[in-house]
Amino acid sequence: MKAVTILGTRPEIIKMSPLLPKLDKGFNHVLIHTNQHYSENMDRIFFRELKLQEPRYNLNIGSGTHAEQTSKMMAGLEKALLRENPSFVVVNGDTNTTMAGALTAAKLRIPLVHVEAGCRSFNRNMPEEINRIIADHCSNFLVATDKTSHDNLISEGIPKKSVVVSGSTAIEAALRNRKFAGKSQISNELGLKKKKYILCTIHRAENTNNVNILKGIVEALNSLSRKIRIVFPMHPRTGKIIKENKIKLSTNMKTIEPQGYLEFLNLMDNSLLVMSDSGGIQEESAALDVPCLILRNETEWTYLTEAGKNMLLGTSAKGIISKTEYLLNSRKELEKMSRIRIGVEGNASKVIMKAIKKFVNEIK
Repeated sequence: MKAVTILGTRPEIIKMSPLLPKLDKGFNHVLIHTNQHYSENMDRIFFRELKLQEPRYNLNIGSGTHAEQTSKMMAGLEKALLRENPSFVVVNGDTNTTMAGALTAAKLRIPLVHVEAGCRSFNRNMPEEINRIIADHCSNFLVATDKTSHDNLISEGIPKKSVVVSGSTAIEAALRNRKFAGKSQISNELGLKKKKYILCTIHRAENTNNVNILKGIVEALNSLSRKIRIVFPMHPRTGKIIKENKIKLSTNMKTIEPQGYLEFLNLMDNSLLVMSDSGGIQEESAALDVPCLILRNETEWTYLTEAGKNMLLGTSAKGIISKTEYLLNSRKELEKMSRIRIGVEGNASKVIMKAIKKFVNEIK
């Protein structure tokens, strides 16, 4: 049977990296890359680093408004899916690629599997929330990371028989690739000492498109950088907005180019803590037992905050500074967060493959 996986961003490639080789072995597997994000460091390099098959299709969509991206993706995906005529389609997460893939498969009446289903921030101002809801309700089979996500789906009327709880592929990927990341010399090259710096990323639209919010976050980082070194791999869009609005970054912050996955994993593994608005990093840092302070007002990964593994900071400068300084002054609290066990095993891809094979046998 033929399977098609649709992806288009760095987080999707990383999170799907444990599952893709299993799909290669279990099915006639075709990979479609929308190129929603594309640059050598931010994207394509992962296929080489993680030893993944190259995509058969590259749609070269690039940036644009949500409507432009989604419409271009659906047009390209429809042609590819009609040509390949797969038995089922797999999408992951909550990107515009995820939604476009889900809608296209549903319109063509191709059975759809959504990995990382059921995540909810309950904030529909976030485009990702709309994407994940649409993908879930287009899907025939849904793979939830945790019980909370499973329960969200059931409460929305998804049949229990169509949902399986797998654990996290992002956590599995981080654990699997940690040993490869350990060979990276990036920390030494940057002159960083283990557990003596904070790693920070900012890229989400709700933080970067609102200049006042972005200024508040940067103000907090500038203040905190007087107490501890902050390493800031800057997303291209974030850098552009900072430059256009003349937002000043403290010279105490070490701003660097976006890193390859293994280099970034090395930086995360050696950091004291992570500050980020990324969903993927929240899980990856948890896998590495590095506390993640979330630069958002809500998160879809509630199982991590409820367990005390991660902490919501909000986006106001005052709140970010006070909560972070508390942890910096109370290392026992940081150590406590690091030691918390989250009960998610690193074998999600094995569980997913078993569930997909059962689903496929039922739709034959």
